[in-house]
Amino acid sequence: MEKIIKMVNKWLGKIIEFRAIILISIIFIYFLTIGIKGKLKTYLLDHYAIEIPARVINEKNFWGNSPVSHTFSYSYEFSVDGKRFKADSRNKTLKVGNHITIEYLPAYPTFSRISQNSQTHKK
Repeated sequence: MEKIIKMVNKWLGKIIEFRAIILISIIFIYFLTIGIKGKLKTYLLDHYAIEIPARVINEKNFWGNSPVSHTFSYSYEFSVDGKRFKADSRNKTLKVGNHITIEYLPAYPTFSRISQNSQTHKK
């Protein structure tokens, strides 16, 4: 009976160790994917983006420690082929109703950002 208990404990230890390795691997892959997506987005927008007008809308995006500082930025909205897309402007100086120029990827419009050539225009 003691042999069986030792064997079961050994197997349980291996299962727990295997689960820990899987969990650590998933976390690593998740953060690696986020990094790759950011680099890929930047590369594609730098090389294949199209500029179009967009409008800042009343949708707040609170930043990291927002419960303390309450820092936020508004989203912008644009249309491509009759479909509307929204994204965080990541610019706390923009106001609702401002018109801006954004860059987006035609094959994947959710990849967008404010154009470096953008000038803010009020309504």
